[in-house]
Amino acid sequence: MNKSTSYIKKSKVLKNIFIISMLALPILHFLIFFVYINIDTILLSFQRFNYNTGSYQWVGMDNFNRLYRDFIELDGIKTALINSLLLFPVTNFITLPLSIISAYFLYRKVPGNKIFRVIFFLPSILSIVVLTMSFQFMLDPYFGPGSQVLRFFGLDPVGGWFGNKGTVMPMIFIYLIWAGIGFNVVLLNGAISRIPQEIIESARLDGIGMFKELVLIVIPLVWPTITTLFIVGTTSVFTLFLQNMLLANGGPSGASMTIAYMVVEMVQNGNLTDAAALGTAFTLIGVPIIFLIKRFMEKFGENVEY
Repeated sequence: MNKSTSYIKKSKVLKNIFIISMLALPILHFLIFFVYINIDTILLSFQRFNYNTGSYQWVGMDNFNRLYRDFIELDGIKTALINSLLLFPVTNFITLPLSIISAYFLYRKVPGNKIFRVIFFLPSILSIVVLTMSFQFMLDPYFGPGSQVLRFFGLDPVGGWFGNKGTVMPMIFIYLIWAGIGFNVVLLNGAISRIPQEIIESARLDGIGMFKELVLIVIPLVWPTITTLFIVGTTSVFTLFLQNMLLANGGPSGASMTIAYMVVEMVQNGNLTDAAALGTAFTLIGVPIIFLIKRFMEKFGENVEY
């Protein structure tokens, strides 16, 4: 009996050690790269580096006041803000509806669904560097097949599609739609596939058409997934920079800048305090918006369990 009790105690100790060791790394990662980094960034937004003393000094709201003056007087921040805000309708009111329709047609196994499945899933498994390079080559002004087709219709902007102020952001938005549909379809297709077949078959026996099936059955039953994708699409307003950097490098003349891109550029230039202030300011703006949207989406549709 004593040996059995000792064995059980030893097993529990080993089990606890295993659990602690498995949790230690992610918890440490969270504390360092999320908690510490964010607290340090917030504190840094109220400081400025003094080259005379070689240290950071507390300056209160000076960094935020300067950013506000720059926003009023300079066009760069205004352009970045407009480009960032335009991401909201592009991701949520163009990409997401197209993704829902695409996922539904794949679920219904329309003719050619296997080919479309590969086309939609491909952007989700390829590196963003490969995707942006492919998109750039397709629209290359000299040998890109996409540019050749558009040139046939008289569309040939000076400087190329990514070198012209009037076309660079529309091309980036088109890329985001193309790449975003693939990511969304992967999640939506999985959610639709989990809908009980009894519900679908019962509706079809009642003579429901594809449109009503999509609107009245599929969308309400996968609403939690749609809500998640809507929120993720909203956060891109405050986080998108890599696609702009790889496709147009912020140009021409800052025409493809976003708020997140400006923060990254400030960090690369060593302007850490202004980057921290800009990031903190838009975090204070963005977090309440995200929570309000989440609350609205959850009230608008039911959280269905199936």
